Amino acid sequence: MVNFSRRPKNIVSLTLLTVFAALMFGCNQSHPQSTFEALGPVAQSQLNLFWIIFAAGALVFVLVEGLMIYAIIKFRRRSDDEMPHQTHGNNTLEITWTVIPAALLILVSIPTIITIFDNTNSPRTPAEGGLVVDAIGHQWWFEFRYPGLGPDGTDLVTANELHIPEGVDITILLKSDDVIHSFWVPKIAGKVDMVPLNDNFIWMIGTEPGVFYGQCAEFCGIAHAHMRFRVIVDTEEDYQAWLKGMHTAPDAPTPGSPEASGQQLFAVNCSSCHTNNSTAPGSYAQEISTQQARWNGWLEDTENASIVSAPNLTHFGDRLTLGAGLKDLNHDSLVGWITEPSSVKIGTRMQQHAAVYDTPDGRAKLSASEISDIATYLLSLKPGTGAAAEPVDDGGAGTAIDAEAVFITNCATCHSTGADKVVGPGLAGIGERASGRVDGMSADEYIEQSIREPGEFIVPTYPAVMVSWSKLGDDTIDALVTYLKTLK
Repeated sequence: MVNFSRRPKNIVSLTLLTVFAALMFGCNQSHPQSTFEALGPVAQSQLNLFWIIFAAGALVFVLVEGLMIYAIIKFRRRSDDEMPHQTHGNNTLEITWTVIPAALLILVSIPTIITIFDNTNSPRTPAEGGLVVDAIGHQWWFEFRYPGLGPDGTDLVTANELHIPEGVDITILLKSDDVIHSFWVPKIAGKVDMVPLNDNFIWMIGTEPGVFYGQCAEFCGIAHAHMRFRVIVDTEEDYQAWLKGMHTAPDAPTPGSPEASGQQLFAVNCSSCHTNNSTAPGSYAQEISTQQARWNGWLEDTENASIVSAPNLTHFGDRLTLGAGLKDLNHDSLVGWITEPSSVKIGTRMQQHAAVYDTPDGRAKLSASEISDIATYLLSLKPGTGAAAEPVDDGGAGTAIDAEAVFITNCATCHSTGADKVVGPGLAGIGERASGRVDGMSADEYIEQSIREPGEFIVPTYPAVMVSWSKLGDDTIDALVTYLKTLK
């Protein structure tokens, strides 16, 4: 009973109780991550189970509280000399309060078990019209791979945005490359952990087009709360258009434009960790090998690694958000992110490991115009007007070949033009190092052979992941060799 003689304390208590209740009811249907607005069969079945369990819990609460109030009134001491009636040893009463909870548990367990089994396996396999996607958790972003949907039948790789077609059964294979994460899309799917070395899976269906919020729901480090993603449910037409776009290279930047400047700056400062051109045949397969090599390198020296696993930025300009769902993607937010990533997302490894941030204040050692050019270039990464891209070719007889552009487009993902190790070795001074590397071979011959048949000369400690680039053509390879020899 409330003692109103202690009014100040009571007022505070009631106020806190009111605020708590308001916060609890703040989880309404209009919230982007509310579980009370189920828009898929998986989320709906889990919501139905919640209401069953809630009803059972409410019934128990009412019964227990009602019996407690009854017992307080019925068996209260009425005088100092009178003892209340004692019920110790009442077998009927003891059986009753044992049977009723057991029956309630059985009643709750039946729909719980049914829901668990119903949500375990997708109704339709890929052969039956379903879709399989690999989701890989990283600190602190999500990588998505679509097996067999790349331009050459390999995996298609993207990050932080999962596109799925409306009304299709989606099986998500859940993996983690570092610590335990959790995949959670409240409105269309449940929550399942992503455990290193122990793959899990979840399935879902998006029943209507829209953008749905996802979140890591397992504490995974300092940026856990900022590890978000989006699920974009497309109409079948829009999904096929997105898929086609992921196979189509962006239009080449106009020479001398901010995009062209940004492309070169990106290659020098960002390509060690980020891939940005996975539209050519073989590129996605190379990206997967590259990511693994980056990851292995980071594991070998966590504190001093110069490269880390980072999101694939192919067609980055088409994405909705920046920083794993933290900010809307636009030029201003991107400039802020490049300048000082930790001001947007605490704990990001980008600022910890990229050489461009090796400054006293941790800000990028680039001018404002250079950062703006990189942002402009990244925002221009959208499907172009041409067909699916091939590696940069000769450009036609008699046309001067821009060897630096060839390098940026085809080589910068794995090689820096300086001394920094990426996936492959840094190429600064390669002309001097190549001469005499193999007896009887000149520097030109060694470099050309390394481009055409890279498996012949694997540098110790580096992964054998480089593919042959003979398809560049003789003239392009000659120009590329000449360019590489200029790197000091």
